[in-house]
Amino acid sequence: MEEDYNEEYENQGEGYREHFRKMEKEMLKIDLSRGGVMPLNLLDFIDLFGQPTEEDLNDITQAYLKQYHQHGDDVVPAIVEAYGDEWVTHLLLHNESIEEYELCAILKEHLDVYKQAKTTP
Repeated sequence: MEEDYNEEYENQGEGYREHFRKMEKEMLKIDLSRGGVMPLNLLDFIDLFGQPTEEDLNDITQAYLKQYHQHGDDVVPAIVEAYGDEWVTHLLLHNESIEEYELCAILKEHLDVYKQAKTTP
């Protein structure tokens, strides 16, 4: 009887942790859409939440673009820095895979501007 209770409690705990992890990921995406900085590099994201889903990548792309449209061309290096060039590159590859070529052009241009800003004193 006690073993059944413990097993049920452990299974319930795992479901709770998974639910909590999903909620944290959604809160992260909400923070990004409100202009927040991406606090995790790609490997940390994968470690915490698993591989980003297509929905995750679409949401993160939209949050990134929202910041760009709010602030304009003058702050492109700062926006790329806020997300990390690794994330922006990953978003570029994702959008290429789903044939969102207009978004790819924007992301590629941002990476180029960022790289040039880093090399220019």
